[in-house]
Amino acid sequence: MKNNTKKILKAGVVLFIAVLFVGMSTSAIGATPEKAAFISTKKTITPSEPTRDEMELKYYAEENLDQVIGVTGTMPAIWKTAIRLTQDEMAAYMDWTLTKVNVAFTADQGQPTINIKIYIYNKGTTPTKPGSIIVSDTTATLDTTGITTIPLTTPVPLAGHDELWVAIEWTQTEVGSFYAWIDTLSGPHVPDKSDFVFLGTWQQLHDALPEVDGRWGIGAIVEGAGLAELSIGNIKGPIGIKADVSNIGANDANNVQWSIAVTGGLLGGVNASEIGTTPSLVAGSSTPISVGMFFGFGKISIVITAKAQNANEVSVTKSAFLLGPFVIGIK
Repeated sequence: MKNNTKKILKAGVVLFIAVLFVGMSTSAIGATPEKAAFISTKKTITPSEPTRDEMELKYYAEENLDQVIGVTGTMPAIWKTAIRLTQDEMAAYMDWTLTKVNVAFTADQGQPTINIKIYIYNKGTTPTKPGSIIVSDTTATLDTTGITTIPLTTPVPLAGHDELWVAIEWTQTEVGSFYAWIDTLSGPHVPDKSDFVFLGTWQQLHDALPEVDGRWGIGAIVEGAGLAELSIGNIKGPIGIKADVSNIGANDANNVQWSIAVTGGLLGGVNASEIGTTPSLVAGSSTPISVGMFFGFGKISIVITAKAQNANEVSVTKSAFLLGPFVIGIK
């Protein structure tokens, strides 16, 4: 990993906004209301070269980190920020391992250094509260503005977990400081996923501080043998639709699932489909797929999709003309 430094450009007067949390009479949360440009490269604590492929599971975009958050009240103030990862984010990596966490921090707004602790939680009983702690033995001191990559003392395999919560516990010592980056430019919060906070109770930041609606600068880095890469090609008729699903990557694809859907024709009378699975597709190989004979007349749409346990979904859409049972002019 490269050792880099992230810098921030910020203009104007920093104002303080505070909103009390329910049940927390001595702590409030605040943000810099002005937008700031985030110009950065990465820093890694105890850098090491990955031995396998890596992927960061996150909701933020580095270039869109534009607000920094802090709390007020009696110091030191200890609180948490967190993201929730579900099968939407994890499914393609279930045989991988969570090995590192990215944390976005600024040293330029009153808190030049800060101690943090990383918590990884199990799935909770509701989407808005984590379950039991899996690990909490990683600590670090942040002193560089930007994103710091922190290796976990105890890595966490994704296998066996429907979801994971990644939380950062901050120990703030300076009154009126701001340090926890959030991205409000990529879009609003991802519902029940991107902006959790804990000060006595779990809440979502956009509820506690409506003027800051976004995604924490927190990323979970998972490491594994690598993804397969699927492609769809050789689409043809003339009777039914035939195609090939190919593994064009360097790793075998596991549990390949495919579908073909044909719709359209005169008065929408054509509606043919087929689905199938292949337990394994070796790197560099292909498997034929097809939907059988169907009848109709007029323009039709052909949509073919394929995905695997360790490969992202791919999709191809084609049009053609149907004359009785004959599919002609696929393009």
